[in-house]
Amino acid sequence: MIIWIDITNTPHVHFFTPIIEHLKKYYHIIITARQFSETIPLLYEKGYNPIIIGEHQGISRIRKVKGMMSRVKALNIAVPVFDVSMSIGGQVTTILSRLRKKPSIVFTDNDISYKKHVYILGSYFVFPEYFDINTVKTPSKRRKVIQYSGFKEQIYLADYQPNMIFLDNLPFKDYYLLRPENLKASYVPRHSKSLVPDLLKLLRNENVLFLPRYPEDCNYCNGYNNIYVPSSVVNGLDACYFSKAVLTGAGTLAREAALLGIPSVSFFPGNKLLSVDKAMVEKGLIYHTHNPTDIMNYLKGASKKNSFREDNHLIQNQVFQILDHIFNRLRND
Repeated sequence: MIIWIDITNTPHVHFFTPIIEHLKKYYHIIITARQFSETIPLLYEKGYNPIIIGEHQGISRIRKVKGMMSRVKALNIAVPVFDVSMSIGGQVTTILSRLRKKPSIVFTDNDISYKKHVYILGSYFVFPEYFDINTVKTPSKRRKVIQYSGFKEQIYLADYQPNMIFLDNLPFKDYYLLRPENLKASYVPRHSKSLVPDLLKLLRNENVLFLPRYPEDCNYCNGYNNIYVPSSVVNGLDACYFSKAVLTGAGTLAREAALLGIPSVSFFPGNKLLSVDKAMVEKGLIYHTHNPTDIMNYLKGASKKNSFREDNHLIQNQVFQILDHIFNRLRND
């Protein structure tokens, strides 16, 4: 059996690494990827050699749709024969899989972004337990949803080992990790403004490791001498692990930090959070607010906690078993 995996964002690399390592023992794997953020360099670092097709289309929703369809056409030419596809989100893989009359497996924990065509075209949906399946507007596809315990980040945190020389490459030993909002994402409210300038003012007496999403994010750092912007890709998990706290405008880094026991602050724009983030906020694992002063007050009393390492291995094995069951079923059909 040949499995095609499409990887379009940096966190997807971490997510799929243990899955690829598990599946490649039994199946042939084809990996495609999109030029965005640190996705391609991180894939190379992991030892994978993807077929690179497409790039991020910016904030325009019209460009996003056109870019998606253009990428489907390019992938249809570049991707050889496959038996099943997998991706996070499924925006592209479900279309091409349907065109080739092949099944598709969709992972996601994002229940606020637009996915109507994904739910219509997709074959299997593997979501964390906190995902609100009522957002799957196609009732027949709810029966195709398979949910696993915990959070998707636990699947790859099970194998995480801190790089103990990580701090040797930084100009300081203690720092706050700051990552801006993804203001170009379709699930972020339009006309949202970044909280980063206000946070940097309040952090001017602290060391800050700043991880930009886009080159223009570096403009936030102008005029500061307490901020370090890495010139090459850094391991985001190590950046979380060795930090005093993580402040981020998106969910994945906040959840990674929380599960590592690091004080975690989310300033995700808008009032509508992913269900997985709501669960973490309710559990006291993530602090969410849009108020910079409240964030600073929270950081004053924040301290590191125990990680979830034992649970991580159980959840990773649960997902492996789900996939094994799907592939065994497909082989026998």
